[in-house]
Amino acid sequence: ALLQDEPELGLGKEIVLKIYGKEQSFKIVGTFVGSSFGAIIYANYDYLTKATNRVDEADALLVRTRLHDAASVEVESKALEEHFEQMGLRVSMISTLPRERADAEAIFDAIVALLLVMAILLALVGGLGLMGTMSINVLERTREIGVLRAIGAPNRGVAQVFIMEGITIGLLSWLMGSLLAIPVTQGLNAALGSATMGTPLTYSYSMPGLWLWLVVVLLLSAVASFIPARNASRLTVREVLAYE
Repeated sequence: ALLQDEPELGLGKEIVLKIYGKEQSFKIVGTFVGSSFGAIIYANYDYLTKATNRVDEADALLVRTRLHDAASVEVESKALEEHFEQMGLRVSMISTLPRERADAEAIFDAIVALLLVMAILLALVGGLGLMGTMSINVLERTREIGVLRAIGAPNRGVAQVFIMEGITIGLLSWLMGSLLAIPVTQGLNAALGSATMGTPLTYSYSMPGLWLWLVVVLLLSAVASFIPARNASRLTVREVLAYE
């Protein structure tokens, strides 16, 4: 995020920071690009302690455990907290990577759940729209249905015509939606990452989700087309002539 805000910074350049009201000059010898909240600057410890006039002092202590699973890290964090309390050191906060990961997952799970609910609602609205379209299609093609009846088409055959048309419409909508989802989700990914993490999130297109949604669309299209197809299959030649 810092390099995005200050693109002129780079290797070998100097940056001036105001520390406790005093300006200090630092030379950039390397850059780190990753997900972080705000800008983080890594500096030589000896030089930094002199610049801040805080020798042998620290605001935070980073500990790396041998075992990285959540249970082991939690045990080690409690042991460290008890150890510091016995030494008379006040610990204001202890944070572990598993906790931070769980908190981040909870936030994104809520966002995903909201998007999933919106997708389901849109799918239901689309299904109702498809049902209405197919019903109008049946009315407009009553004469065609009469011709099929006259040549001996069975009820199942007439129904299959309209169900397959509904499934085809659903398949085309899935294809267009899948292609349109790529630029939309990339933009949403960048905006959401910048707002929450200070940097765009790593983009990943879910292929299992793509095929799962295809199955859902096909089933929904078949269900939405069933009632219009059933109505079409029940039309008789006499009803067609009366309609004409």
